[in-house]
Amino acid sequence: MLACKPLYAADATANYAEAGRLQLAQKNYDEAIDLLRMHLRQSPKDYNTWNLLATAYYYSGQPRRALRYFKHAEHLTTASAYNYYHQGLCYEALAPAALDAAEPADLLKAKQYFALASQRFTDEYAARATYEVGVLEYLAHNKAAARHWLTRYLSQYPKGSYAPQVNQLLQSLQENRWLTNVEGTKKPNMESALFKYNNLSLGPLPHYWFTQGGFQYSEVAAQEPKARAQISASDNRFIAMLANAGVGIGPIREDDITLFAGYSYKQTWDSNSDRINRWVESPTDLDTFPFQADLLLRRHQIYADFRRDFRKTFFVGVFGRLEFARVGSAYFPSADSPMFRKTLDQGQIQLLIPWIGAAYWDHFRTLFYLYMNKQLVFNSPEFSNKSYDFGLSSKTPTMSLGISHAIDLPRYDLAIDIELFRYEFIYNDPWLDYNRQGIFIGVEQDFLQRWTVAGIGGYYSDRYVFPRVKSYNCSTLDNTSTDQFIASSTPRGCNRNDTGTLYQLGLYWNRTQFQRVSMLIQYISNENADQKEFNQTTKNIQVMYTLAFPSVKRVSRFVDRFADAAFTKGGKTW
Repeated sequence: MLACKPLYAADATANYAEAGRLQLAQKNYDEAIDLLRMHLRQSPKDYNTWNLLATAYYYSGQPRRALRYFKHAEHLTTASAYNYYHQGLCYEALAPAALDAAEPADLLKAKQYFALASQRFTDEYAARATYEVGVLEYLAHNKAAARHWLTRYLSQYPKGSYAPQVNQLLQSLQENRWLTNVEGTKKPNMESALFKYNNLSLGPLPHYWFTQGGFQYSEVAAQEPKARAQISASDNRFIAMLANAGVGIGPIREDDITLFAGYSYKQTWDSNSDRINRWVESPTDLDTFPFQADLLLRRHQIYADFRRDFRKTFFVGVFGRLEFARVGSAYFPSADSPMFRKTLDQGQIQLLIPWIGAAYWDHFRTLFYLYMNKQLVFNSPEFSNKSYDFGLSSKTPTMSLGISHAIDLPRYDLAIDIELFRYEFIYNDPWLDYNRQGIFIGVEQDFLQRWTVAGIGGYYSDRYVFPRVKSYNCSTLDNTSTDQFIASSTPRGCNRNDTGTLYQLGLYWNRTQFQRVSMLIQYISNENADQKEFNQTTKNIQVMYTLAFPSVKRVSRFVDRFADAAFTKGGKTW
């Protein structure tokens, strides 16, 4: 291993540094990191030890953090070839696996640092760097560049440890053929190293976990129906404290099969403007504390994600989850009133999403799925609903479905998602049945180092199956209108057709690969041109801190809750 060779002799006072080197050589990376950091607190200008600390982070599966320490020592260390070579390894580890003509910036940086080590030095690490950049050019089918670096290796290191491999590669170039399964210098498996050596890991097997905390501020502007076909405006404000946590196993891979499974807990503790105003008037009175247990909603979810690929091009899979919702708690501090200390089962969600997809042209993925959702609402059974019917409760089978298209442009650090869907919602009360069709477009870009911006725009149209029965005009009058309402001797049916829009903007500061601070601003509008009592706009502002392993980005699909972007009317009914 590269770190086995000491970079300089330690003096008698460098006990931590010497012990750290020993732990690094024995592949005890967490222990090496602790010891080397203790030494650097006493000797912060020991830049060769900064190199060793960075190496320990690299081999523990944290190349981005290792790069930060290599950069710190780059111009001050006496072991420059070692530094440049390992910087190249870090950039190579950060580069996407799939390469094309437009090479990722990280891979170009890797080649740059390998070239610096090769051109400026002639030691062991310069030799490894020369071979590594030659292999990278060979894998990219850059024939002239590959020949240049491989020939350079043979001329400078004719008896080097990689000479046999170099001769093979040069022979293939001469014969105008490309070898397969070509590897550069032996490098650690970043994924395995992360699970095995990182302090945040729960064990050596593939897994993930996350925890979140934050708050949300909401404004809901709606219309309230009044007598004589009129309406009046209503405005409500809500504040919620949020807490989420989850743990899971995966990816577990066996040949072409990949499996994830896990558990997550989501807690929303609501309050509103009336409660807050009462508490401001009597801040010492526990009974007026704005966050009472009666508005504490807790969701428990278990889920599994199974997929299989065929020749890395076609994919099939299924995602399923079972969620239980409860309101209230006997354990949180609250007023003495028994009504605030009750714990009630609110509902249950059963979700199954079978899908089939294809990946093509390196950057594109298209997915077709069925959305089979069943929601049980215990305290209001009429709101229980499902998004499918196999013909058992009606003459015509009904199914909800969608198609998703993803575009990944690593050259611009840009990802685009487009989703078209048509969902059916069948309620216990048939007067609530409706179908929804719409489109969502999501864009995400890493516009600066550690900073990500993301946006979602969506439009939907809802058509209710049964008309509403009214005694007056189908059109609703606002309370300032001078038009006369018209009463009818017989009730009339008024078709209900809503449209809606969603806009969301998110800003994420990725402090490390394990930590993220995010802010989301969301605007949702539901409109009905004739029946204005259904008009409603919701504005949400959310701030959240996330700690996750093995990285925030990798667990975000479980934090964000699969398929919840395509929201149902008004969100969940509990």
